[in-house]
Amino acid sequence: MSTLRYLLVLDFEATCDDTGRVVRRGEMEIIELPTILYDIQQDKVEAVFHEYVRPIIHPHLTPFCTNLTGIQQATVDNAHPFPEVWQRFQEFLQTHNITNSPSSASFLTCGDWDLKAMLPLQLRLSGLDVLPSPPFNRWINVKKAYQRFYGLRHPKGMEGMLNHANLALEGRHHSGIDDCKNILRLVRKLREDGWKHQDDLSSQ
Repeated sequence: MSTLRYLLVLDFEATCDDTGRVVRRGEMEIIELPTILYDIQQDKVEAVFHEYVRPIIHPHLTPFCTNLTGIQQATVDNAHPFPEVWQRFQEFLQTHNITNSPSSASFLTCGDWDLKAMLPLQLRLSGLDVLPSPPFNRWINVKKAYQRFYGLRHPKGMEGMLNHANLALEGRHHSGIDDCKNILRLVRKLREDGWKHQDDLSSQ
């Protein structure tokens, strides 16, 4: 097995509304797919993947969704459907040798929702018969890692972790790419304080 070299910092944004009646939980679709490929050994960003996605079931974003994420209707209208974006994401992983050496990388997310719930749902909705396999079957939940490492009573969200770390929010909360950048700042703070990623790496 390869030594873990990369963290894939990922944070989806998805269609949503504040009532649950327009976009039901089982009909949410990914509308932003950002991932930062972070080289642990060299402490640097190796590459970034970032695309918006055009939703199919609910093609028109709710005002709540736009206000939350900052993603505009024109942005998703001009984007490609998920299967095309997903294919380019696989090519991105292949280009950086993650596909051929999946044990060299782990995803890192702010919670379990992205890879445990949203990705399997999106794959089903898109008719892609893909079972979670390396590296998609393991990830580090930075909320749990942060709570455990600092001995907090309860896990904190991203803004709560930033406040605890005395780091100001950069960019817009619930912008997927900005969230990825802020999560990476938290990862670097954890590592400065002595955190070891091996302590929180688990297969799902």
